[in-house]
Amino acid sequence: MNIIKTDLLSKIAFIDHGFFNRKGGQSSGAFESLNVGFDKGDDDKNVKKNREIIAANFNIPVSNLITLNQVHGDTVHVIDSENINKYKFSSSKQALSNSGDAIITDQNNLLIGVVTADCAPILLCDEYAKIIAVIHAGWRGALGNIIENTIKELESKKCKHIVASIGPCIQKKSFFIENAMSDKIEKKYISYFYGKVFFDMQLLILEKLMQLGVKTVSKINIDTFSNNDFFSCRRQNGKYGVQFSGIIIKE
Repeated sequence: MNIIKTDLLSKIAFIDHGFFNRKGGQSSGAFESLNVGFDKGDDDKNVKKNREIIAANFNIPVSNLITLNQVHGDTVHVIDSENINKYKFSSSKQALSNSGDAIITDQNNLLIGVVTADCAPILLCDEYAKIIAVIHAGWRGALGNIIENTIKELESKKCKHIVASIGPCIQKKSFFIENAMSDKIEKKYISYFYGKVFFDMQLLILEKLMQLGVKTVSKINIDTFSNNDFFSCRRQNGKYGVQFSGIIIKE
């Protein structure tokens, strides 16, 4: 199993984190092998086992691995001591019961994460406030308000020293889009090559974070579309698993 970590987040002593690829799990076929998505067509037993494998890497029970039913929207969930049981994993139904695309928490021993297959996973931390967050940002999220809403919520909790790492996602060289879509995107994020239009979503996310006051941002330049170690919605043409990225405050 190959877990990618960034120097930026690794130097923060009270957290652990990881960007996982598709290797090291129980699933087969299009979902081979560390698929963590219940709604993709994989056997739920395999997905639960894969989540258990990831949780074991952080020395926590699988119930403490938290993801949302991601909908490419702008809803942020804040998990605290009063509502934590609403989010703890118990079944596929529980994993898909809370819709949204970002999570914030200050709770110890809770692995919050996002699932992706070309979209960008973003892990965030404020070292002084001791608060962590995750964001799922596909092109809709990147162009929408999920990043803005997450940063606004963090700032409301007195976070003034936020750092962020953007994980593996589809890179500009592989992200060709329709001309109609390009009209919605600032031109500096668009390139033209042999009659095709290409979108640098990762750069847009990076610059948006910095414009919102996140002064320290790192990014992993791995293209999920061209790298078979990762699930890719586009490459796998509709039948695909999803990989996990997450962050935790250690007890």
